[in-house]
Amino acid sequence: MSIPLFSNLTILELDSLPNLESIWKLEPSHQEIVSLPRLKVVRISNCSKLKIIFTTCLAQSMLHLQKLTISDCNGLEQVIGFVQEEEIIENDCPLYCWPKLEILRISSCESLKYVYVNTLTSGCESVKSIFIYHCPKLIQVFNSEQNKYGQDIRLPELGSQESFVNLTHLKLTALLSFKYLFSELTARTLVHLELLYIWDCSVLEHLIEEVENVDETYVSNMKNHYPLFCPELRDVNIKSCKNLKYLCSSTLAQRLPKLKFITIEDCPRLIQVFNMETNKDEFELQKLTLSDVGNSHQLCNIDVPILNEDCIVVGNHEEVFQVQGGSSFSSIEELSLANLLEVRIIWNDFAQVVTLDNLTTLELSDCKKLRHIFSPATARNLSHLMDLCINGCDELERLILAKDQVSSSSSNADIGLQPLSFPNLTKIIVTNCGNLKSLFPLGSVPVLPELESLELKRNSKLEQVFKLEDEVKVAAEEETKFDKLERLTLEELPSLIHFYPKGCHFVLPALIGLEVKDCPKLTTSFFVDSQKFVHCITNV
Repeated sequence: MSIPLFSNLTILELDSLPNLESIWKLEPSHQEIVSLPRLKVVRISNCSKLKIIFTTCLAQSMLHLQKLTISDCNGLEQVIGFVQEEEIIENDCPLYCWPKLEILRISSCESLKYVYVNTLTSGCESVKSIFIYHCPKLIQVFNSEQNKYGQDIRLPELGSQESFVNLTHLKLTALLSFKYLFSELTARTLVHLELLYIWDCSVLEHLIEEVENVDETYVSNMKNHYPLFCPELRDVNIKSCKNLKYLCSSTLAQRLPKLKFITIEDCPRLIQVFNMETNKDEFELQKLTLSDVGNSHQLCNIDVPILNEDCIVVGNHEEVFQVQGGSSFSSIEELSLANLLEVRIIWNDFAQVVTLDNLTTLELSDCKKLRHIFSPATARNLSHLMDLCINGCDELERLILAKDQVSSSSSNADIGLQPLSFPNLTKIIVTNCGNLKSLFPLGSVPVLPELESLELKRNSKLEQVFKLEDEVKVAAEEETKFDKLERLTLEELPSLIHFYPKGCHFVLPALIGLEVKDCPKLTTSFFVDSQKFVHCITNV
């Protein structure tokens, strides 16, 4: 008996073969003379005329394939497939392929419609990473029973419910035929998924679609077997999904205990990220970035007080976070909000319970209707804040809400009497905030001991950087030190009168860069003493 051709081949790499139309041209009667039982790695790129990579017979022989990478094959229509597309429908005999596949990476294949055609993936429990970029005609990745959109709904009789149990990384970009990615049943098997990136999927409306017409007993068993949705998910990054409305339903987002990073940008139709009405566990977010999301006035509608949870709400509406219970955002380290054009309040802190103990970076950009950033109660928990960057917030009046504007009905209404502290604030940048009149109330922030850089530009109504509170009296001879301030920039501030209140004197021993430009009303003067320390005095 003859040994099949290529039976010892372990790596197949084809690159820059623009005229290649077929890798394997075999008559049906000769299919058995070629077999690829030891093939582990396949890399194919820049083969623009190639339409099919593997015949179904060859695919079945590839029992040890671990990594498949395909790129820039614009004529490719099927990875595993039939010669004629009609055969896809006619052939009802499913195949089982690639039980050891771990990594699937496909990019820039503009004609690709199918990855697996009539090929079941119950053996693909080994798949750990899927990366699919810019395949605008892709109809199907894995075989499934189709729903009304012709897309992925997995049913128990297909044996595919375990297909992605080891998937850890999923990145999809520029897929233009999918209204959703997973059925609920498939999504429940993603027990090891850690990273989810979805970019430029303009047709996508939901990440997860709830299934219909499925045996209730089976669904119940699935929920019992996989009680948590994506329990290992830590990083969600979604950009430029113009029709995306929901990430997942409230029934799935019961717990996301390890979610650390959320980035959502340019999703103008987003209605809701997670429905926290049913979420009984806190997120432990470290970084949250929201930009150009949502156009609804109410993304999370909660009519009753909630205890021990936060309501994370995002979108082009008046409030970003509503907090009605006794919890906090204490795990968040970085928060970036941009182009939320209707936002007036970041934290609607009804009970003044928001704490930001670990927040190190806050970036706000083009939140045009935002009036203030923190309540006094929230500001007192910013002990780790290092970087504060604000740009283009046209209606911003104050960084910290005035004490006389804090609700007297709050249980913490007297917290305004406690001193504020920003002991680790290192960098402050505030630009293009046309309604801002002052930054910090003096007496609340008498010293910023770690401040290294302060940059204020094009804030047309800014009159004072540090404003003297009525109850605080500062003697003319009182001296305050900014021991670590190295760079100070005051530029295009036509209304600026005082950097510091009248009679105040402070020293800048570390200053190496000072720029004051187009501040015609400024009465604060700077001079250098014999020790080459810069002093700042506001004339009485």
